[in-house]
Amino acid sequence: MDEDVVAKTITDIEGVYASGLHCGIKPRKKDLAYIYIPTACASAAVFTRNKFVAPCLTYTRKMLSKNTVKAIIINSGNANALTGDEGYKNAKQTAKWAASYLNLKQSEIAVASTGIIGVQLPMEKIESGLARLLETPFKQEGHIAAEAILTTDTFTKEVYFEEKIGKKTIVVAGISKGSGMIAPNMGTTLTYLVTNARIETDELKKFLVDAIDDSFNMTTVDSDTSTNDMAMIFSTGERKFQLTSKEERDLFKALLLKACIELAKMVARDGEGAFRLLEVVVKKAANIGEAKQIALDIANSPLVKTAIHGADPNWGRVVAAAGKNPKNKLNPEKVDVFFGNIQVMAAGAVIPFEREDVITYLKQDFVQVTVDLNLGTSAATAWGCDLSKGYIDINTRYT
Repeated sequence: MDEDVVAKTITDIEGVYASGLHCGIKPRKKDLAYIYIPTACASAAVFTRNKFVAPCLTYTRKMLSKNTVKAIIINSGNANALTGDEGYKNAKQTAKWAASYLNLKQSEIAVASTGIIGVQLPMEKIESGLARLLETPFKQEGHIAAEAILTTDTFTKEVYFEEKIGKKTIVVAGISKGSGMIAPNMGTTLTYLVTNARIETDELKKFLVDAIDDSFNMTTVDSDTSTNDMAMIFSTGERKFQLTSKEERDLFKALLLKACIELAKMVARDGEGAFRLLEVVVKKAANIGEAKQIALDIANSPLVKTAIHGADPNWGRVVAAAGKNPKNKLNPEKVDVFFGNIQVMAAGAVIPFEREDVITYLKQDFVQVTVDLNLGTSAATAWGCDLSKGYIDINTRYT
């Protein structure tokens, strides 16, 4: 049975602790958080593929290669990216301080940062903030942690889903942040997931990679991939289920994917300056790779995004974006296009439709565009948002 996605949070899973506070990186808002799972039996992560990867991620990747990570420290307001050797030392020092409070090995602490690029972390603020934050580490304040990791976001992003798998109630909960610099190339954001399912690290990593590929890697706000993107998952090990059973494996995969998709949609909905969540569905493509690429080409198109913002039923922009990659198989004489349930193109040609009906539909806060290629059996969905003047305003003052 599903719980309301915002009523519960990660710390409603037994043995998961988290909170956040303001340590002074930002002028006023909370900017330092932790997640702590002392009994974690497995942890796994995927990271940005941007060549300018932040030192905190380099450090965290190294720790994950050694053992199970049982806690992560996240700061917002400063990305600790393009900060060289000093940036790496600061990430390591952050983990060292946290380990002393949490009674863990330094190698069991991960570190993440988000915010301004090219500025060294204010380590005196981090040190004093950790002293206050971790003085009593067994806080069950997941909502506060979700708030402390935000940057230009306008709301927190949290999910809590549970499913009966075999005889056990399995939970997947998570928090995310993301609003700008969002484009598919791993996690496109910072995301932290926890499950009570007992799954070993290698298996957990496979489940995470698959879920990310069909959720966050199908999400775009502005086609820019961050230097700090990551998604991490922890297993508390509380509930065993039959991994050898295909049915039970598939149920867990579906539960994890559901959580990731819901978080990814929240990120797209909260795109900088956005008014509308855009969902692009591509059907009957020649193969899954091309279905995904065409969906993302449409969701990424500035012309499509501005048309959605202006409630302009310009289906020509949609088909132009769908057909712009010469590597993809597409027969223009077979393509159908829909705005919601309203068909605006059939077999590659315009058909009569009520323009005002489409305009009314496009003014909603959720817009679905469907492109049926009528070529094969593969389908994919991408999530994005409209493009407004607000995006420019936010990013010209984000310094």
